[in-house]
Amino acid sequence: MVNLTWNNKDESKEYLEKLKSEEQKFERIELNSLPNYNKLNQFSTSANWKNKLYWGDNLRVASSFLPKFKEKIDLIYIDPPFFSGTNYNIQIFENEEDVESIAYHDKWQNDLDSYLNMIYKRIIVFEKLLSPHGLIFIHLDWHANHYIRAIMDEIFGEDNFVNSIVWYYYNKYSAGKYNLPRAHDDILVYCKSDTHKFNQLRIPREKPIKQLKRVMIDGTLKNAKDEDGHVIYRIVKDKKLDDVWRIPCLQPASKQWTGYPTQKHHKLLERIIKIGTNKDDLIADFFCGSGTTLFTAEKLHRRWIGVDNSQYAVYLTRKRILSYHKKSKVNIVYPFELLTYLSKSKKEILETDFFNKKLKIKRKK
Repeated sequence: MVNLTWNNKDESKEYLEKLKSEEQKFERIELNSLPNYNKLNQFSTSANWKNKLYWGDNLRVASSFLPKFKEKIDLIYIDPPFFSGTNYNIQIFENEEDVESIAYHDKWQNDLDSYLNMIYKRIIVFEKLLSPHGLIFIHLDWHANHYIRAIMDEIFGEDNFVNSIVWYYYNKYSAGKYNLPRAHDDILVYCKSDTHKFNQLRIPREKPIKQLKRVMIDGTLKNAKDEDGHVIYRIVKDKKLDDVWRIPCLQPASKQWTGYPTQKHHKLLERIIKIGTNKDDLIADFFCGSGTTLFTAEKLHRRWIGVDNSQYAVYLTRKRILSYHKKSKVNIVYPFELLTYLSKSKKEILETDFFNKKLKIKRKK
């Protein structure tokens, strides 16, 4: 097996050991519930569960889950920085005043080693948290997906590679003149065992087609035939989902638009969650951004854990989930709690009642 090596790689494991001796205590700063939660929880297989939204560094949060959540998370989805060399800015409007802030950093001064160390340390911990029957989805693009795949092969094992999903976003504008438009991302999928959960999905065809009917005979697919030996045809309106997903980029006109940079389409996360989990399974997104994974998990009645270091990401995620609770006509099974390590800077932000402010957040163009 070929291993990927870079400067200070070995220090990553040393850093993780150091984290154990510097364990931070994450405290609940808010519990969101509805009057009928207790009544609804009796129908749940995890009646005492509370969904969790963490405001903090995802490595420290994930490390704090050990050993309580070791091999307990059924699906992990992460949409980390891509090594794009860009910082993603947002414009925040409050009381007719606006300020500019960075939603998240993705500038590394061309220091690939630092970027790989950041990813490597986290994947080591994520592997420990993933259930033996679980799947991990890592969302990447052309900048560094080849390096991350080598890291995944090392940590999870080459034999535990499941898929490389191509998300083809056909509606994204490209101004490039010296290359073909880059119109897809890659989502790497890995497991921990050959008993991993994988739900087959079917999607609608653009129009019905006539197709040979196939049957399994002695372990081999063969054409089905009638009593006279003639092959049998059928009309099909859907097809088995493959590894190329034609889903548009989310546009500002969408009701789900939050203004957060790099927000992913909810239909993308819906497929991922349906493939790897069933009702009441536990999902984690350690780079949750505007909360699309958590929002979708909420709608599909999955338990969830979300983490982000950006106060604006946590603000949008919290607002989005609460808005869904308020508007939804379906039963909300799980309350969710907001947790953080109460550093001095976070206490100062909380003293302004930040999460209850009426902010308008827009992606800076």
